[in-house]
Amino acid sequence: MSDRERGDPPQRLGTDEPQDGVPADVDEGRRQVITWLWRLPVLLAVGGGAVGLYEAIRIHFEKDAPSAHPTFAPRPPTPVGNLAAFAQVWNAIPFELAGAHPIPAIVVRLPGPIPGGLEATGPAGGTIHLAGFSRVCTHMGCTVYLNRDLQGINFAFNYQTTHPDLTCPCHLSIFDPTQAGKAVSGPAVRPLPRVELELRGDAIVAIGLERS
Repeated sequence: MSDRERGDPPQRLGTDEPQDGVPADVDEGRRQVITWLWRLPVLLAVGGGAVGLYEAIRIHFEKDAPSAHPTFAPRPPTPVGNLAAFAQVWNAIPFELAGAHPIPAIVVRLPGPIPGGLEATGPAGGTIHLAGFSRVCTHMGCTVYLNRDLQGINFAFNYQTTHPDLTCPCHLSIFDPTQAGKAVSGPAVRPLPRVELELRGDAIVAIGLERS
């Protein structure tokens, strides 16, 4: 007995409309959306991994080099101390660099000269090499400190050094004063800005901050 004789509705073959009444092109569109929804987390994970890899490479291998010829923006003269306070290499004086927005800074006696540093004759003769740096970390703005604990730097900061460094306790960035404040480890990329120094008699005065 045929469908017509039984009274059943005729079956339509080869049509774009399935039995549930939803057009085939709409159903196909739904499948494509679901497919992309499944792919989206994978694409996001791949993209995030690529960004993370780029940042890791940039942080570890593309740190900015300090300028060999720094220029300074003038600051109100700020007394730091006398030459007698720098009798030994790695003697240092922290201070506040004057200006509309004072910033923490430090002057350190180094074993040798750096660009933008100050050379002076010590009270007992011989040349004293001094350098001033901002103590504002170039990563997130925390205050850095002159760290003389070499074993502590080697262990806690996972960085092998042979001399004191300027270290950030917040995110473990390290800046090498013998390399003009270059960021040598941790998430910081840019070097610490240098402070311009001037000798007035036996007094050391800070008079400028390195332009970025």
